[in-house]
Parts: sequence; structure tokens; C-alpha cells
Amino acid sequence: MGVPKFYRWISERYPCLSEVVKEHQIPEFDNLYLDMNGIIHQCSHPNDEDVHFRISEEKIFADIFHYLEVLFRIIKPRKVFFMAVDGVAPRAKMNQQRGRRFRSAKEAEEKIKKALEKGEVLPTEARFDSNCITPGTDFMARLQEQLKYFVHNKLSTDKAWQGVNVYLSGHETPGEGEHKIMEFIRSETTKLGHTPNTRHCLYGLDADLIMLGLTSHEPNFSLLREEVRFGGKKSQKRITAPEETTFHLLHLSLMREYIDYEFSELRNKISFEYDLERIIDDWVLMGFLVGNDFIPHLPHLHINHDALPLLYRTYISVLPSLGGYLNENGHLNLAHFEKYLEKLSDFDREHFSEVFVDLKWFESKVGNKYLNEAAGLAAEEAGAKDMKKSKPLNIIHNALEGAGEDGEDDDMFETEFRQYKRTYYMTKMGVEVVSDEFLANQARCYVEGIQWILHYYYHGVQSWSWYYPHHYAPFLSDVRNVSSLTLTFDLGKPFMPFEQLLGVLPSASKDLLPRCYQHLMTSPGSPIVECYPQDFKTDLNGKQQEWEAVVLIPFIDEKCLLAAMEPYTHKLAPSEKARNRHTECAINCFDKELDYAYNSPLPQLFPNIVHCHVRFSLDEPSGSQMLYLGNTPPPAKVTHLTDKEQKEWVKEVQGLSEQYARKGTVINETDVVVYAQLLTGRKYVIGQNGNVHLEKQFAKQVLPYPYQTIVKDIKAFDSSLARFKTLEELFPPGTVVFMVANPYYGAMGDVQDSSDVINEGRVRVVFSVPCEPQLDALIQSQHKYSVKYCPGYVLASRLGITSYLVSRFSGSIFIGRGSKKNPHGEQKANVGLNLKFNKKNEEVPGYTKRTEKEWLYSAAVEDLLAEYLERFSELFDFVARNSHDDVFYEDDIWPGEDENGAEKVQEIQGWLKNHPVSSSSRASCDLQILDAGIVEKIEEELEKTKVKQDAVVRLHDSIVW
Repeated sequence: MGVPKFYRWISERYPCLSEVVKEHQIPEFDNLYLDMNGIIHQCSHPNDEDVHFRISEEKIFADIFHYLEVLFRIIKPRKVFFMAVDGVAPRAKMNQQRGRRFRSAKEAEEKIKKALEKGEVLPTEARFDSNCITPGTDFMARLQEQLKYFVHNKLSTDKAWQGVNVYLSGHETPGEGEHKIMEFIRSETTKLGHTPNTRHCLYGLDADLIMLGLTSHEPNFSLLREEVRFGGKKSQKRITAPEETTFHLLHLSLMREYIDYEFSELRNKISFEYDLERIIDDWVLMGFLVGNDFIPHLPHLHINHDALPLLYRTYISVLPSLGGYLNENGHLNLAHFEKYLEKLSDFDREHFSEVFVDLKWFESKVGNKYLNEAAGLAAEEAGAKDMKKSKPLNIIHNALEGAGEDGEDDDMFETEFRQYKRTYYMTKMGVEVVSDEFLANQARCYVEGIQWILHYYYHGVQSWSWYYPHHYAPFLSDVRNVSSLTLTFDLGKPFMPFEQLLGVLPSASKDLLPRCYQHLMTSPGSPIVECYPQDFKTDLNGKQQEWEAVVLIPFIDEKCLLAAMEPYTHKLAPSEKARNRHTECAINCFDKELDYAYNSPLPQLFPNIVHCHVRFSLDEPSGSQMLYLGNTPPPAKVTHLTDKEQKEWVKEVQGLSEQYARKGTVINETDVVVYAQLLTGRKYVIGQNGNVHLEKQFAKQVLPYPYQTIVKDIKAFDSSLARFKTLEELFPPGTVVFMVANPYYGAMGDVQDSSDVINEGRVRVVFSVPCEPQLDALIQSQHKYSVKYCPGYVLASRLGITSYLVSRFSGSIFIGRGSKKNPHGEQKANVGLNLKFNKKNEEVPGYTKRTEKEWLYSAAVEDLLAEYLERFSELFDFVARNSHDDVFYEDDIWPGEDENGAEKVQEIQGWLKNHPVSSSSRASCDLQILDAGIVEKIEEELEKTKVKQDAVVRLHDSIVW
């Protein structure tokens, strides 16, 4: 979910960040990454408010495929297409997932109950349970198979995909989707030969993707997402068709500039070197303080109450004397962070005074002798018309000064403030005594949580088992004395899919679990049944929206959960055991040498792939490695390392351990690292006497591998395809080839009998070189065949109507059933000519053309409108009289008793359908398209050229190997 309301705040504060995606006008991207869960949710349950909505699994899969195709077509990645589905999450995230799934199940049950109480008849088939979008369910296993098929199909049949490496990190690979993407990016940036100017595009709906993109410190990083319309109704149905969706690109390169400008005054204040990368790291930390997915929200520090500007001001005031709060590795400098929190702690007091202090309370404490006068003065100073609009804290202080009292009243305020915080801890957290030890533990938990999050975003999972153990966070003013803390984390290991399912699902979704575990949610004798309450409370805790409320359900105890499951695990069916596992990310690439059949998981919907050309592998794109030893073998024993060498060794070994740990593999201590180059493929090399052989090709990058992870003495992956041994086998007579050299580049030819030159390593080929048509004269005279366009007012003058009618009828005209006062349903018929599309920036060649200033129309539109006006003049008259309406109604247009509006609409639609204009194609207004008359002339020239062509150029021995 990311940071609630963060995207809106960023969009409003920095309005130039996003640009609307327009076809053929987007930057070139090397890599496209998809956080898939947003797409899955959008295609499976677009409107949770509609209890009547039902959708088939086949429709879900088809819609997901379509969405993926559109996103790929929009961005057109050059090198990498990475699709990441959420796998098993760290425990810190699972607590949020658990609360979210309990709430969604409860809300769905309440909506169905209300619908039945209203007498609504619901469909008999079961609704789609969105909780099934969780690793390990049957649905996710089927979706994974469909995604594999989709990737194989696109790589085998779509040329646009065939130059790209397609990564599919499914639900069986541990980790949240966006963090698996960041792990890939971090891994790529450490490889030899990485291009610093790689252009990244990440699609996803979570606002915290902004944080993730910035933590990469990659200079060219953009986010792709659907348009967000703020202030819309909750019941408003989301647009699911990607063609109807407006996409936005948020450029993090510009975000970096905004952050630089935001804190530019620091350049002249700090005594140390100004480093934008460290400023960005601190900015990310500030974002986490106003909200994140892993620890509860701080009291009063709300983003819509200007919390971020407060954090900015405090940061600017304390940074000159401290330095940054994060080091280069994304770890907290606890001493600096503590000073920062001390500055922020006044915000708690301010909020307490503004929200909770009642002037009558002060009147009862200090009397009203000077209270009203002091309050009035405070209000006047604040420029407020009444006391409610001035700051109560100022009023209180002025009142106390005016009352002539001593410091006792300041102490009284602090006493009341401490009591207010005690009440919070006692009521929210259920403690009887708010001791110093309790507050110290709260401070430690919170700082520990911040450090865990930072490590998660910068390096990956620091501990799979760690989680924040409370539903509520402490006050800022109580997070103190943290500079001396020593924070340690146990890496642990990720849950298995079924363990997470039992940990996050409510009992209402128990059918998503294997049957042998379901009773653990409902049986009174279950040792964990208390973790699945049928009813539970939620607490808005100062928020306004129900989805922001704290879900008050028990935390899962990991040991109890695993112990409760263990006696029943042996009852799992083979198919269930197969999906209760972790696997690596799958890498797919096009290989024209491969040709095999790939069966569709849903052949009734998606056809089998008869000729599949996809090479598939796990984790790394090659199947074997070549040991790299350099010019000389390494020494058998290292006797001495310099301090620098020792640090580099420790850093590399630690990085390898973390890399494997993020994949759920513990490799223990590493004493030996083997450096290897990966096998990227094979190519045919021509030898003497026309012999050919396959030569292995290795990547240029040299990568480190812990020695204990290497499997020895096994056969490397080898293709089972037939291998050619001679040049004649590789290029037998009759083989179709293409020239890839001058002077006939691109010409197609046939291999001839080459027996007389084959021993020399050459083949004889005959190429057909077509004559080129002569188009110079046509280019000079093309204006004669071009369509003439004119502005709408010229057309209107010729037809004797207004420019408004020309514009309106050339676009869309919607007619509803019934009348405006008494409409019959929401069904509407479009009787416009549909010759221009402003939102999609599309025109109809031969009919309309868009310029920067206006729409232009051809003579064909004039003829069409003239015929329309002659046939249905009453419609034109009505639209002219009611130009302010968006929708017109049958009974209002044709009000007579002998009139039948529905028949009239059908008549208009029938006429439009039979007119040639209905089959006209649309094109982007930004494209330059030749008119049909010019195309016809070009075709004529081509035919003349074909008739003239009677020569074939023969090139002997043109390919020399």
C-alpha cells in the first residue's frame, strides 16, 4: 500500500513531476519492471462495492494478458522486461497483510448482508475472493502457469519481444514484488559492464515506489501508473480497460532536482560537503516517518496536516550542526537521529494544545482574571477573528503570563501533557503503569523498526522474522535516549507459502487453504483459534477513512503457528505439496534455434504453441559456467591481506551472503570465492575444408560465486537439437538467405549447388534484386492527390448550420432512453459520426485532421453532414436548442404521441453502420499519414515497376566464411 496520501501530496507540491503518456512521445527505456499485484487486483475485482459483480477465471487471465501487452507496447523496453508477483513477505509486512485481509472479508460480508436486507437477488455463483491473491493458493498456482504460457507465446510470436530478456518472478519466489525488482536492479548495478545510463521504468500503484526508485540512486528512473483522480467517490468504478486509461510517467530524475531545490539553502549553511545523494537518503527517511507498511503511524504526524513541511524545516535547522541521518549504506546514525527527534518532540505538545486543550479548563486552573484579555491579545496577534482561529498554545502562555503566575503553571501544563500521553498508552496498549522501562522499550521498538525498513529498502531483508509487536506507535517526544542502542537482527528464513496463508487469512477465506489445515481456524480445540476472531474492532486513531483504521486482531505467534501445522502437514496431497515451495526467478529469452511444442494450460481459451522458440532457465540466463583464473592460477594459501584488501573481502562475502539469504538460502561462512563467466550461448564457426563446429560464447562479466554453492562433476546443459558438421549441412541447396552486406543489403536469395567452392569455406547464392520505383515526380506533384481540409466554421457556413453543430456531430452524440426528467436506465446510444477523439488524440484520415489550434474537416465530412442534416433535421434542431446538455433523450427529441424515439435512434444507427465512414480507421494525430489518393499512385508506380522488372542479378561466391 505504501504511504497513504503521499502520492497526492507529492503531486500537488511538485505538479510538474508527472506527464501524460502519449503514444510515440515517450522516452526510450532499457528496462521495464511491473509490480504485478496491482494488475491482478484490477483485472479480478475492479469494483468491490458491486456485490452483484461476477467474473470468470478465464476472463481474469485474458484481461491480465491484455494489460501486460498494452504496458509493453507503451514503454517498448529494449533489454529487460521484469514481471514480479508478490511472494511470501517478511513478517513485518505480513501483519499489515493480515489486517487488510480480515477487513476486506468483513466488509464483503457486510455489503452482502445489506444487499439481502434490501431484497436484492444476488448471483448464485460464488463471488471472487480477493484474498486468493496470496502466495500458495490454487488461484496463484494457476495464474503462474498462465503467465508462463503468456511469456512463451509472446516471445515465440511477437518480434517486438524477441530482443528482450523476460524475467518472471512468481508467487513462489519469496519477497514483495517491488522489492524483488529492486534486488534485481541492485544486482545488475554491481556487475561488470553495467551501464550507468540505463533507463529504468517501473510500473506500480504503491506510492512508496517513489522511495524505492530514489534509493536506487539511478539517474534515469521513471514510474508508470494510471491517472489518479483525487476526491472521487468510493463507489466509482475503476477503469479496467487499458485503452481507456490515461497513464502518467513520474520522472524521478526531476524528483531529485525538486529535492535538491527544496534543501538548496543548506549549501550555504553546512560546513561539510553538500551531497545530494545523502540528502535524498534523509528525505526517504522523512517519508517513512509519516507512514509506511511496517510500523504503525506516529500519533499526530499526518501527511495531510503538513507533517512533511514540518520535517523539512526541522531537518534544515539541525543538519548544519549534525550531518545526515543515514550513512552511505542506508544505516541510521543514531546520535544524529536522536537530535532530530528532540527537535520534533515539540510537535506533540503543539498538537496537544491545539486539539485537546479547552480554555474552560485553564479558567478553572488559573481563574479568569486575565484569561479573556490575554486570549484576545493572542488572537489579535495571530490575525484571527476569534480565538478558535489562533493557536491555543499561544493563548495559554499569554494567559499564564497575564495571570502573573510563576513557573508552576508551566509545570501544570507539562503534567497534563504527560497525563494525556499516559492515557494514550493505557487505553491503546493496555498497560497499567507507563514506566520509564516501558517507554524505553517503545523507543527501542520504533527505532529498530525504522532501521529494519531502511535496510529493507537499500539492501533487502535484514530479518525475515522481525516484526513490530504493537498496534500503535509511541509519541515522538518519547522516542529518546536512542543514541546508545545496539540494534541486532536475526536473519531467519521466509515462511513457506502455506505458513503465510494460515498467518494472514481470516477464517472466512479458509477454503483457500489445503483442507488439512482449515480446521485450525475454526475448531475450538485448535491451539491458534483465538487468532481468527469472527468479529473484531477497528480504531480510526485520528484518521478519517475506514481503510486507514487500525485492525485490532491478535498477532500471530510464529512458533505456535508452525507447531499447530506440523501434525497435519503429512496429509497434504501431492499437488498441494508441489505449490508449497520456493523457486527462483525464471528467465526467458528468444532462441530461434529452438523449436518445440508448448501446451496451453487452457487450450479451450488459449491455443497451444506449435513452434515455441523460448530458452528458459532459473535465476541466471545460462546453464553452465567457465572458471576464470586469469593468466596464472591463484595462490594456494593467502598469507597476508592489507586492511583495504580485508575490507573488500568482507564486503564481497557479506554481499554474497545477503544475496543468497534474500532467496531463502543460508550458505554459512564463505572461505573461498570462485570467479566465473556465464555461458550465453553458442555460434557456428567455419573451419578448414568447409567443416563447422559450435563454439561456446561466454559473457564478458566475471561474477563471484561462493565455493560451497557450486555443484561439480555434472554435465552442463546442452541443446538436444541436431548439430551441423559441414557448411553444406548448414546451408543446403534451396536454403533461403538474406544479404546483410552492401551493395544489396536486405536482398533475398537461394543457396545454389556449391560443390565446387564448398571446400574453400564458401557457398554460391543467387540473389534477386528488385528495381526501385521512381517516385520523384509523384513527390513533386503529391499536392494534387492530397485531401483538402478546411476549418469547422467554413464547413458550417456552407451547410447553413453553426460551428457548434459541426464540432458536436463530428464527434459523439449520446441519446438516452426516456426523457431527461424520467430517464429509463443508464443505457445510451452514440449517434455521432465519431470522426475525432480529443482525449485519445486520434483522428480519421481522409475525414478529419487536428492542428495545434483547431480541427479541420474534408469535403467528405461536408457531404456526410449534409446527408445527415437532410435525413434527421429534427435531431440537429434539438441539439442546437439544448447545446448545454451532455446527453439528449428520445422522448424529448421526438415528443409526439405518434413518434417512436427508439425506432428513430435505430434508424440513425443503421444508416451510420451502412455508411462507408463506419469502417474508417483511426490514427494518432501526431502521425504523418499519406492520403489514400497518394497511396494509390504509389501502388500504380509499384505495379509499373513489377512489369518492367525482367533482370535478376546473380552474385556468385558472395558469402565467404
